Amino acid sequence: MNIDANVQKVLSALLKKWKLLVLFALIGAVAAAVFTARFTTLTYTSEVLFLANAVDTRQELNDSTAAAQQASETSKMNYAMKMMDTYIEVFQTNKFNQYVAEDLNKTYGTDYSAGLIRGALTIEEVENTAMFKFIVTTNDADLSYHIARCLESCVPETMENTNSGLVQSTVEDEPVKAVAAESKNYPQKCLIGALAGIVLAGLYAVLRDFLDVRIRGRDDLQEMYNIPVLGSVPEFELSTVKQKKGAKKNG
Repeated sequence: MNIDANVQKVLSALLKKWKLLVLFALIGAVAAAVFTARFTTLTYTSEVLFLANAVDTRQELNDSTAAAQQASETSKMNYAMKMMDTYIEVFQTNKFNQYVAEDLNKTYGTDYSAGLIRGALTIEEVENTAMFKFIVTTNDADLSYHIARCLESCVPETMENTNSGLVQSTVEDEPVKAVAAESKNYPQKCLIGALAGIVLAGLYAVLRDFLDVRIRGRDDLQEMYNIPVLGSVPEFELSTVKQKKGAKKNG
């Protein structure tokens, strides 16, 4: 059997079971909606944007020419960008998260752990720049905002105390308290559930059709064995039964 024939067989199997596909799509969408409603927690996000800048420790800017100054600034920016991966790893250490937790608890009189801070933080680099962003996500708007405010001081201080302070940072965009929770995004999740249902139903229909080795007629016989069919035996017994039933009714 060639590829085109296989594709046709798959499409035929799916078309035969279109009702099953629709049913599974509806079941998947409903299941996704129920799961989202029951098990998805609303979250609140605050963000802080930082700019990293390499410190000129060799006083290269003493050269008064504009070209030299521009070259020095470019070199420092490139160094800061190159070192960003290293600093992001530093921000993921237990030491840094404990530092943020202690600052948070001291400032707001709370008792949060370093593990909570670690789970709340996501760090993203702004492509082709020396800027990076801390995204704080928790189930409490105040907590997300308070952690973000602590990061405004904890991040620059950590960078200043790391790598001899060769790269430092400044806050470019201050955090804002979230006024609403992030959406549970029902349409997208229901669509994913429906697609998953269609895939499962499609696999079932195709596998059942391919694994079914029964011969239902001359077309199946020719397809499976590639031999000509000279003739077929009619269903005499069925015809005889029908004739007898008709005779009895007439009698």
